[in-house]
Amino acid sequence: MSEPVHPFSAELRGWRKAIGLKQDALAYLLGVSQPAVSRWEAGLDLPSRPLMLRLRDMMCASGEARRKVDAFVLSQQVALRADFDLDGVRLLSASRGLQRAWPQFAALSDLRLMDRLIGEAGALMHDDDFVRLVRRGEVALVTAVSDQHVSLDLDRPFRHRWLAAFRSYGTRMVVTMTYEPCEAEAALGIERIVRLDDLVV
Repeated sequence: MSEPVHPFSAELRGWRKAIGLKQDALAYLLGVSQPAVSRWEAGLDLPSRPLMLRLRDMMCASGEARRKVDAFVLSQQVALRADFDLDGVRLLSASRGLQRAWPQFAALSDLRLMDRLIGEAGALMHDDDFVRLVRRGEVALVTAVSDQHVSLDLDRPFRHRWLAAFRSYGTRMVVTMTYEPCEAEAALGIERIVRLDDLVV
């Protein structure tokens, strides 16, 4: 007699097929291999806790509605904040504060910034291992000090601290950036990478 298959495997397989997502596409979104997805669907293995949380969030039908609410809330803030789509690093929404401080940058909603990233943000986003951890839902927050983020004339250098928080909305992974002033002599570099396991026990 065979062992019972975990109920999650059938749920995952049903959801993936219902939205027309192939195993390899789901694997890419999660930063895992296609055989890993196949094992989960066959009930041979279960995703790690961060991946399970990410998958549960992806499977939640309210993801796009939550994204719209969060984008509206962000647009009303006076703090310097922006949301970027992880894929291609495209600006999704900007706070009122960011629109006032960097109006030209806040207008770049259709431009993919991935190939223009420099400095600390560029180092992280061009690090395949780091991006894979983000896709898996294992990275909660990054803090760093930078002078610049993109190689565009409108990005004038100035020393600042930034925080990047990673959240998923359905299949979309969003990076929320918050920019803060810091001491002019603060050292450039990544200050801290906080993993989900550091926060959730």
